[in-house]
Amino acid sequence: MPKIMFTNPHSDKSFAVWVEPWARDYWLLPGDVITLEFREANRVDQMPEKVDFDVAWHDDGVVVWTASLTEVAVQDRSGTELECGHQRPMES
Repeated sequence: MPKIMFTNPHSDKSFAVWVEPWARDYWLLPGDVITLEFREANRVDQMPEKVDFDVAWHDDGVVVWTASLTEVAVQDRSGTELECGHQRPMES
């Protein structure tokens, strides 16, 4: 199964991972790890260069486009599936 992992080991700030095209956000606190994964059967050749993930970096995190027809599984280090908005900071 195609997967990609993101970590936030060397920062004292939260780090966002936005998963498109579903507009789902997941926030990593310092020391956190998350993995995005999808079933190979859900893969489509819609990405340039036939990659499984396309990652764009921003000041507050990354935007990840996947080659999956369906939503991807997002899990923490222990394998627990995370919900959209995981650890999202409160608006001030």
